[in-house]
Amino acid sequence: MVGQLGKEWVQVAQDITSGISAQDRFDRLLLTIRDTLNCDASALLQFRDQQFVPLAINGLSKDVMGRRFAVEQHPRLEAIARAGDIVRFPSDSDLPDPYDGLILDHDAELKVHSCIGLPLFQEDRLIGAVTIDSFEPTQFEHFKNADLRVISALAASSLNTALLMEKLEHVVSIGAPERADRLTQTAEIIGQSSAMLDLKRHIVAVADTDLSVLIMGETGVGKELVANAIHAQSGRSEAPMVYLNCAALPDSVAESELFGHVKGSFTGAISNRKGKFELADNGTLFLDEIGELSLSLQAKLLRALQYGDIQRVGDDRNIKVNVRIVAATNRVMHEEVARGAFRADLYHRLSVFPLFVPPLRDREKDVILLAGFCAERCAQKLGVNSISLDPRTLALLQDYSWPGNVRELEHAINRASVIARASNPKEQLLLLPSHFSLSRFTPADVSQTFTPEATAAEPDLSAYRTLGLKEAVEQFQIQLIQTTFLAMDNKLSATAKQLQLNPGNLHRLMKRLGLK
Repeated sequence: MVGQLGKEWVQVAQDITSGISAQDRFDRLLLTIRDTLNCDASALLQFRDQQFVPLAINGLSKDVMGRRFAVEQHPRLEAIARAGDIVRFPSDSDLPDPYDGLILDHDAELKVHSCIGLPLFQEDRLIGAVTIDSFEPTQFEHFKNADLRVISALAASSLNTALLMEKLEHVVSIGAPERADRLTQTAEIIGQSSAMLDLKRHIVAVADTDLSVLIMGETGVGKELVANAIHAQSGRSEAPMVYLNCAALPDSVAESELFGHVKGSFTGAISNRKGKFELADNGTLFLDEIGELSLSLQAKLLRALQYGDIQRVGDDRNIKVNVRIVAATNRVMHEEVARGAFRADLYHRLSVFPLFVPPLRDREKDVILLAGFCAERCAQKLGVNSISLDPRTLALLQDYSWPGNVRELEHAINRASVIARASNPKEQLLLLPSHFSLSRFTPADVSQTFTPEATAAEPDLSAYRTLGLKEAVEQFQIQLIQTTFLAMDNKLSATAKQLQLNPGNLHRLMKRLGLK
């Protein structure tokens, strides 16, 4: 095989040391594999954190690039990970294939019949795999293992070169090899759009400093994920990152939550208690929804940032702390400062290095990757073999504006998957446009002049007739809260006031409904 198409494989070998990008190198490798083996699909996967991460695909649905295949969830990939050599799966194997329903130009019901797995090693360490699939049961029988080992060796060299270059780039950026190694241990930020690549570069630039960071963006864009990435790539990563949601803090306990208290300082203070600042000492304190803090508490927070010390409630002693602050908000902070709702001096101290997380509608094709990521994770939760997305569904998701951003996309995938399983219980689910009801959340449906009378109007019950009472109530709550939230410019306090709820209660309700 290799002898007959020697020139193509010589070019693959030359690509390993050429100046072309890693992605071009990977794509050429898979194209040569497809031409050589005449397969229906192939993929190059990186192995990290006990999962296979697609780096390049050929013949597979685009959403595969966003999927993360946990080894324990996919028996075939687990077999490849454990094998020390070529793995040929029998055409009648009853092990589910991770790509069933994901190969282009074929009926989703058609299952892969011939599959080869090439584990990729570097000095006896598994770094990845190449998977090669065909619907023809005997497609790969006449290919020798010796030839496949040549492909495996070339793929392993290509992948290892790319990983070394990536690690070197991170070492140059953040200055320490051990912190570059930690990048694979963080929650991954999915996205290849230009806006997200810029964001990732900015995260790397600021992570290994002690600068305060203010993360801005709409609700549901993933601000907490960005905060986690900053902490994980910093010199403080071995110390804790402590989380505090400022929107869920009643003023009566907010100071105690931040700074702690001593026994007897107020009714119910039955013992000394450390606050978030002390718990985050030498680490990172993540203040989510910082724009919701009261002005009185803003002044006390400012003093802690200025002088690096705190006082527990009821105590006159100062406690020195070494804390890096990462804050997040969905508000337009300079407008909050202009109208006197937020202190200008605190804003400038927090926003030493501002980061803006783009909304999903501005992230080009990332919605497809994220849909695949969410579908794969949902399959694990539901205990099904796979969840695939019909091409018409991918087009629908791409065209929708996603006012709730990534969080809304995840919930939409989860709801559609439950509906698909209920209507046609199978181990392999196919999500169709009919499983989604995105139109009820489109921004165009939100009135520019939102009034209590509008919310009190009789709702259209047609969408709820097939639901039980509990689910129908929850669906209506989701619709009403999201619509109000959009009309109130994504401001929790304004939304709570419009709905005549306490902000803390609204936050808890949104969390229960999966909106937070």
